[in-house]
Amino acid sequence: MPDAEPNGSGRPSRTGAAAGPDAEGYPGRDLGLPEEGPGSVAAPLRRAGQFLLDLLIGGLVASAISFPAPAYLSLAVWAVLVTIPVAVIGQTPAMVLTGLRTVRVDGAARVGGWALVRTASLFFIVPALIMDRDGRGLHDRVSRTVVIRTR
Repeated sequence: MPDAEPNGSGRPSRTGAAAGPDAEGYPGRDLGLPEEGPGSVAAPLRRAGQFLLDLLIGGLVASAISFPAPAYLSLAVWAVLVTIPVAVIGQTPAMVLTGLRTVRVDGAARVGGWALVRTASLFFIVPALIMDRDGRGLHDRVSRTVVIRTR
């Protein structure tokens, strides 16, 4: 079986590239994404920085509305800042700054309503920490999305 994956799964390769020294390949390989550069899966450290930056932006906006901002207002502003922009353009304000984008794995043009599912699961933090071999957190798998690099 010349087109089979090196890990023995029997699935044909989407990229046609060899996995290299890692039998699993690289994150995003099973999704047909490149290994590096624009369009590749975003690294966990970059995603964590983007998440913290979105929290900071949400807190600053909430403080501008009401100082000192109550915690629930900061969370509400953060939820709006990460749900609506991701649903419409696939990026939060911090994703624009860090060069990331959320895309659907099925190739749909917009994340749409799945952004609400994604944000709701992020409230629990733990789903974001449970990652598969393609670098997608549980919240990404549930919402059928992947975070990729734009630059």
